[in-house]
Amino acid sequence: MRTWNDSLKIGIPLLDCQHEQLLDQMDQLLEAMESQKGEQELRAIMGFLKMYINNHFNYEESCMALYKCPVACNNKDAHAKFLITLQDINHKIELKQSLELIVTQVKQELLDWFVNHIKSIDTRLQSYVKKSE
Repeated sequence: MRTWNDSLKIGIPLLDCQHEQLLDQMDQLLEAMESQKGEQELRAIMGFLKMYINNHFNYEESCMALYKCPVACNNKDAHAKFLITLQDINHKIELKQSLELIVTQVKQELLDWFVNHIKSIDTRLQSYVKKSE
């Protein structure tokens, strides 16, 4: 199943592209865990996610600051919490904990969280970008 859909577009092409890529990677992580893929594949997906998420968060936070979006601080705090969750999941994978339990955490604390974050916080940036055009 693919999590990304057009309802998640915030109207800023680069951010939409990054959001789509991140959700696709999280979907791949879930699929890899559910089909009991090897440890190497899980590590590769997690490695990409950690790198890409940091780049995305830095870019998005700089956009919020540039366009003086009032939720910029909330956004930064939310990102920090997400990074802690991502580290926790990575740690559990490294320790070879039960993939069934990790799948539930990925669904709730990565995928669902990210979708809700886009809809509740990231969408707020759009009107501030339009004001500056």
